[in-house]
Amino acid sequence: MASGTLVSRVLGMVRASLQVAAIGTGVSANVWSTANTLPNIIYLLLAGGVINAVLVPQITKSLRHADGGKAYTDRLLTLAMTLLVIVTVIFMAAAPLVYRMYDTRATGDRLELGTTFALICLPQILFYGLYALFGQVLNARGRFGWFMWSPALANVIAIAGLVAFLAKTPGWGAHGPEVTGWDSSMVWLLAGSATLGIVVQAVCLVVPLWRDGYRFTPSFQWRGVGLGSASKVALWAFAAVILQQLGLLITTNVLNTQGNGEPGKAAQEQGFLLFMLPHSLVTVSLVTALFTAMARAANVRNHALVRRDLRQGLRLTAVATVPCTVGAFVLGYPLVGSLFGVSQQWAIGSFMISMMLGLSAFGLCVLVQRVFYAYEDAKTPFKMQVVCTIVAAVITLGCLFIPDHYMGIGVGLSLTISNLAQGLIGFRWLQRKVGRVMIHDVIRTYVRLLVASVIAGVVTVPVVLGCDLVLSGRLGAIVALVLGGSLFLVVYVYFSRRLHVREIDDLVSPVTRRLGRLARR
Repeated sequence: MASGTLVSRVLGMVRASLQVAAIGTGVSANVWSTANTLPNIIYLLLAGGVINAVLVPQITKSLRHADGGKAYTDRLLTLAMTLLVIVTVIFMAAAPLVYRMYDTRATGDRLELGTTFALICLPQILFYGLYALFGQVLNARGRFGWFMWSPALANVIAIAGLVAFLAKTPGWGAHGPEVTGWDSSMVWLLAGSATLGIVVQAVCLVVPLWRDGYRFTPSFQWRGVGLGSASKVALWAFAAVILQQLGLLITTNVLNTQGNGEPGKAAQEQGFLLFMLPHSLVTVSLVTALFTAMARAANVRNHALVRRDLRQGLRLTAVATVPCTVGAFVLGYPLVGSLFGVSQQWAIGSFMISMMLGLSAFGLCVLVQRVFYAYEDAKTPFKMQVVCTIVAAVITLGCLFIPDHYMGIGVGLSLTISNLAQGLIGFRWLQRKVGRVMIHDVIRTYVRLLVASVIAGVVTVPVVLGCDLVLSGRLGAIVALVLGGSLFLVVYVYFSRRLHVREIDDLVSPVTRRLGRLARR
C-alpha cells in the first residue's frame, strides 16, 4: 500500500517539476493552479468529508447483513453518484462565477483564461467522487492496494501532457508568461491531460471491485435502508468541510494578490505538495489501514482497542514526521532546487519549511478525526475545524500587512499553528469519548526521534554547505540533496535504533525484506 503511494508521490514530484518548467510560478501559473484545484475544492466541499466520514464505518457495519452489505452499498453508491453528477453539471454552468470567487482580482484576459481552464477541469468533480467512493468500498472490504496505486496512473497521463506541452513551447515557462500568451491548443493540452488522468484514476478501480466479487447494481430505493444515521454524520462532515474550504478561499485570495517573482498560489501548491509527501507515504497509508480496524472496534465499543490503535498510529507516524520536520531545515532548499530550479528555492521553499513545522500536528489531527468518524461522530471534528479555520484565517489575513517577500512564511505558519491548536484540542475532547489515552510511550518515542533527527541534521549541514560552495545551480542542489539526504537517513536510522525506537524496524523491515528478495532473484 505504501509502495503505491510512494510511486504516485514520486511521479507527482516529476509532474510538479515539469509544470514549473512549463509555465513557471508567476501569474499564469497562479491562474492555472487556482482553476485546476477548483474540482478538488468543490468535491471536498460537497462530498469528500462526507465520504470519508460515512462510507467505511457504514459499509463495515453492513457487511454483517445477510447479503454481505450489497443492498446497502448499492443504495449508498447510487445516491452519491446521482448527487455527484448533478453537482458537476451545476458548477460547470457557473464556471466564471466559481473561478472569480477564488481569484477576485481576475478581469479581462485573466478571467477568460481562468474560466476556460475551469470548464475543462470541473468534470474532475465527478471522477474525484467516483475514485473516493470505489476506493472506500474497497477499504471497507480490506482491499487497500489499488486505491493507493491508481493516482500513479493519473500522474503518468498528466506527465505525458506536460512533456507534450514542453515540446510544443520550449523555454516558454522560463520567462514568466503572461495570461495573454495562451492559445487553445496549449490550454487543452495542459488542462485536458490533467482531467483525463483523474478519469483513468477513478475508472480503473472497477477492476478490483469486480475481482473482489462486488457487482454494483443501481438502486434508487433510498428509504428504509438505514441511511438516517449516515445522513446525520454526513451533515456534520459537510459543515466541517465548508469551514475548511472557507479558510482555503481566504488563503487563495490572499496568495493571488502576489505578482510575478513573489510566493503566490502556484508556489504554495508546490510547497504543499512537498509538505504532503511524508504525510501521504506514512500517515495516510497507516490511517487507511487503521481506520477499518478502529471502525470495527468502535462498532462494538471496544475503547481499549481503539486507544491502542491510536497510540500505535501516533508512534509510527512520528518515524516519518519528526525527521522530515528537522530535515526540511537542512535539505529543504536543495530539494526545491533539484525539483524546480534554484530560482524557485525561496518562493517554494519558504512555504514548505514553515508548513513542515506542523507536520506532526497535522498527523495528529488526521488520526484524531478518524477515531471520531469510527464512532460515527462527525460533530466533534466539526468543532475541531472551527478552531482550525478561525486561527488560520486570522493569521493568513494578517499576512496582507507583511512584505510580499515573506508571504510564504506567514501563510505556512498559519497552517502550522492552526493544526497544532486543532490537534491538541481534539485530542483532549477525544479522551472524553474513549477514556484517558496513556501517551507516555508516544512522548518517549517523539523525544528519541527528535534527538536522532537533530544529530543527523547537525552531521549533514557541513555536507550541504560544502556542496553549495563547490557547485552551483541545479547540479549543486542535486548533489547536496543526494549526499546530504543519504547521510541524514543513515545517521537518523542508526541513532534511532541506538535509542531503542522499535517503530523504526516496524516501518523499515518490510522495505529491507523486499529489497533482499529482489537482490536474490
